[in-house]
Amino acid sequence: MEAARIGEVFNFGALHMEWPTALFVFVVFMVTVAALNQLLYKPVLATLEAREKADDGASVRLESIEKELVELENNYKATLTKAHKENEAAHQKAVGEAKTEALSFLRKAKDSSAELIKTSDAEIEKEMETATAQAKELASGLAETIQTKVLAS
Repeated sequence: MEAARIGEVFNFGALHMEWPTALFVFVVFMVTVAALNQLLYKPVLATLEAREKADDGASVRLESIEKELVELENNYKATLTKAHKENEAAHQKAVGEAKTEALSFLRKAKDSSAELIKTSDAEIEKEMETATAQAKELASGLAETIQTKVLAS
């Protein structure tokens, strides 16, 4: 077997490493880690944090918009309900006014027809009196004619 070399740390037969080489590999590894940290990991982490903050801001804005939307929807429903009530009240008022006006026309028509009936009754009464008087005159004239003819015969 071979004698161990000075500074030899690992000896795996064909593969062996001395401590200065191990120290150099360690230093290169640490420099690489530091460079990757500065050039890759920190910018990626900063980008991820910025995205997370943007997502949080968007979430807050989304919640604000949702609250505003719910408030607007409730306001819309309240306004719609109020408009329906006002419309129903206006409809009821219009129906009431129409009924009142119809009743007024009906009363006027009844009063007018009652006046016409009274006037017609009075005219009929006058005509009957006139006809009765004429009938009496004709009857008495006819009675005289009959009496003169019956007595003359």
